[in-house]
Formats: sequence, structure tokens, C-alpha cells
Amino acid sequence: MTTPTATKIGEVLRFLSSQDFVPVAAKGRARSFEGPLKCDRGEVRIKLTIRDWDFLSYPEIRLEERPPFLPALMPHVDVFGNLCYFAAGAVTLDRYDPVRAIAQCLLQVKALLNRMSADPQFREQDLQHEFLAHWLFAQETDPWPVFLAEIEPGATAADYFIVSLGGSKRAVIASDPQEVARLASALGSENFHCQCRCWLFKTDLVPAVPEQMPKTVKDLFAWLKQWDAGLAAAVQGVLAKPDYLKASFVTFAVDTPIGWLGLGFDLDPIKRLAYVRDPKKYRHFLHNGGGAKALLRLSIQQVGSSFVHSRNLEFPDLRNKRVTVVGCGAIGSFLAQSLVRLGAGTGKLGLLRLIDPELLGPENLGRHVLGYPTLLRPKAEALAEEFQRQFPHSKIKGVVGSAFEQHDLFAADLIVNATGEETVSELLNGLRIQRNLALPVLHVWIKGNGDAVQALWTDNKGGGCFRCLLEPDPLHHRKDRFKLLKTIPARRSDGCRAYTPYAVSAPLHAAALATDLVCAWLEGDPSPRFRTRSLETADVFSVKNQNISKIEDCPACAPH
Repeated sequence: MTTPTATKIGEVLRFLSSQDFVPVAAKGRARSFEGPLKCDRGEVRIKLTIRDWDFLSYPEIRLEERPPFLPALMPHVDVFGNLCYFAAGAVTLDRYDPVRAIAQCLLQVKALLNRMSADPQFREQDLQHEFLAHWLFAQETDPWPVFLAEIEPGATAADYFIVSLGGSKRAVIASDPQEVARLASALGSENFHCQCRCWLFKTDLVPAVPEQMPKTVKDLFAWLKQWDAGLAAAVQGVLAKPDYLKASFVTFAVDTPIGWLGLGFDLDPIKRLAYVRDPKKYRHFLHNGGGAKALLRLSIQQVGSSFVHSRNLEFPDLRNKRVTVVGCGAIGSFLAQSLVRLGAGTGKLGLLRLIDPELLGPENLGRHVLGYPTLLRPKAEALAEEFQRQFPHSKIKGVVGSAFEQHDLFAADLIVNATGEETVSELLNGLRIQRNLALPVLHVWIKGNGDAVQALWTDNKGGGCFRCLLEPDPLHHRKDRFKLLKTIPARRSDGCRAYTPYAVSAPLHAAALATDLVCAWLEGDPSPRFRTRSLETADVFSVKNQNISKIEDCPACAPH
């Protein structure tokens, strides 16, 4: 980052001096100043520190004191007085005008403090909105990081595992030890063990805003009653049973409208053993002398497949769907990668099957997901292994061989033909129609030298089939019904092998088009079922995205 010039520092000094700020000691390139911020109800002394003179990050502002007109617990202010006054990236400060940039920050802080001192409802609403951030990161102690894996629906408890990762440890809440084993392996560890149980709760109420954040067990009980009486009673119910006394500490995870909130506390080693046959006595102890025990806060990050693959979607993902990709070349490799991220292979019924007969050759490396480590390996197997490594909870199977040698080829909810080969497309299309199959088949291919990409969604709900893209013209062999290319594409050959040259952007483009059709299907309607996307610089005819009609004399789908 740029070192501040003497001119910049001088301008800032003069401005802050006019606001009664004075320089204080700072380290390195940072410059710190202390002074009064003149708010509506009085002055608030703050410390302003500028570490980044390019203003990629905002200056740090900290309350040096908390006057009586400011509440003890405030949104956007941590326990040390540090202020979060602009959301990251919300405002661009002018690196060429540092005085204006700093003035913007001071005005924002002043407006924030004025609202908090004058409007209790604003404080309440903002604290509720950012409650999890305040719970986790605005406290004196750091939270314990915890992964939340897949949880059985309706489960009231799960196991609390500890995974060893080098010199550190990570906790995982999970219903299935095998899922923890897969997760640990993916993170580079085989060492994990079950530490205790974690009790699970759900509430439809947003966490209540307390006067002070709870720090002890006694504070916790009072806060839970304020928040949700049913939740408070459920926690007390757990503490009346002996199970939680089997471990040295107890943990709880609450599914709230703003996310998962986790907490726990250590148990007295002598009393928990003494009261294991009468847990209500230990609960009584927690409401009295044991109530001073400090709370342990859990920072819960969901890592289960249902969260990972659906978080960014506004429609159902591919969970529990059986998806088969025929062709693991350039298009198929990128498309399979997208489908995995859409949840293909997850759930008890889910399976992603990748079919291809070929090895990965050096000629493939320039436009394929895989690289040198998988050179001369079967594409289907290598892709399956790589995606299985990245997403250990997905069920992915690589099949080496021709798709038409697989007796269960059509045992799927969706088949994607990513070969880009008309012969394969024709045969798949014919078999689907001949067997009157309900499952959809999606074809995707590249036109020309990457000038455009096209895709066609076919099923038994009407509309044209793959062969309906050709005119039944005996005078012209395989004449396109919707002409796209204006020129004949370039072809090259390596010995006896011919190929069409195009850049890696072309299969990426094709995979994106096919993925969009899959997403449309998941939303309920893949229309328009025939889609074309062209490069802006391509010299091609315009082809409308549409649902194509059947051709009267189509040899594949016309009645015979």
C-alpha cells in the first residue's frame, strides 16, 4: 500500500486539529489521533487510527469512554469500544482526498451515536439484526469454532466430535460418524473422537436483546426466559436428565431465524459425578452457586451438504436426484463440476454418474478441468475421484466405457449428453423416444471454433426432439433447421485424429448454458428448451431461444 506523503499527513493534521484532535503514539505507517466527537447529547472521546492511506479499509475508530447517555450494550460497537460504522464495501473513500474521507467517517460515527442515544428502538432493531455477530465477535473472549454437519430431521441431540487437524482441533456436531470421518479425511485428518452430546433446539423467535450479553450460566437462564419461554423450558428439561452429566461439559445449539447459536459450559467435576443419579440436584446447583460458571460460546458454521449446495439458491437443488453425464471431455468436465456444486450426488437417493470410455490425453489438458496429475488416466474415474475429494458427502461414480454398454443407463432422473457428438446425440435421442421414457435428456454442444454454444432440453412433454434440429431435406445432408454459422469452421488433425480448435472459454460457456437449463428445470420449467449463446465478436446468424416444434417428417419422433 502507498506510504502517506508529508502533504497528506499535513492536511489531515490540520483538519483534525481544527476538530480538537491531537496526535498520539502509533506503530509503523499508522497514524492515531484522539479527540472529542461532538454529538447531540454531549461529547464522546474517540481514538481514530489510519493504517491504510489508500482507504481500501476504513480508519479504525474506538470509543475511549462511554458517557451516561450511551447504552451499555450497543450495536456496531464491541466490548472494547471498537466501532463498525460502515459495512465492508458500502462506501468508497477518496484516496486522493484524505481529509474528505476522514470527515465522512467521523460524520457517520456521529450520526450512529446520535441515533443510538436518542432512539431505543433503533438500538433494539439493529442489535437483533446483527445479534450473531455481536454474540460471537464483540465479546472479550473468542468463541469456540464448531462445524455443524448434516443433522437428522427432528433430532433433539447429536454427537459432539473433536477432529485433530495438525496442531489444532476442530469440533463437529453431527448425527452420523461416517460423515465426520469423510469430513475429517477431506480436511487431512483421520483422527477424531466423540467428546459428548450436543442438545439441539429450534425457535421461531429472534434472540431477545438483553441489557448486557450473558456471560454466566445464571445470565443464560434469565436471558432464555426473556427470549423464548418454551426454549428456556426445553433447556431446563435437558438439565433434569442424567445424560448431560456423562461428560465434563455440556453444549447446546439453537436453530434461530438468524442462524445457529451455540453455547455451553463446563461442569463441576465432583458434583456432576455425585449427582449423576439425581440430575435435578445438579440443575438446582446451576441455579445457585454453580450459576457463576462462565459461558462457552460456539461459532457454528454449517458444512452439511444440504446447506452447502442450497445456500445460494432460491429453488431446490439436485439433492436426492440421480444425474448421469455422458461424456467427460471439455464440456462434460466443467458441467460435472457445476452439477456437483448444485448438489448432484447428495442425499440418500442421490447419485452423480460420469460415463466416458477415453483416457485423458495431453491434447485434452488445455481445455479440461483435470491436469497433469491425471494424465493418461480414464477421464470418468479421475473426475469422479477429484470431485469426491472436494465434496466427500456426494456419491459420485465414474464409469469407463460406452454409455450404450450400460444396462442401467436410463435409471436416472436426468441425463446430460455432453459429448458434443451428433452420433451419440442421435442414438440417445432415438432410444429415449423408442422407449417412451419420461426422464429428460439435455444435449449441449459447441458450434464452430467456439463461436457459439447450444443446448436442447428434450422430454416426453411435447416439442421437438434432437433430430428435429435438422431439415428432412434429401438434397442437403444434415441441413440445420436453424442456421447459425456463416462460415465453415477450421479443422485440424493430429495424425489420423481430426479436431476442432477452440479456447477453454468455449466449454465453460457450454457448461454454463447447460447448468442454466438444469436450474430452470429445478425451478419448474426448462423453457426455452432450445437455447443459443454466441460470442459478441462471432460472425453468426441470430437464432432465437425457443421451444421448438416437431418436424412432420422427423425420422425419430414422427409417428410411423
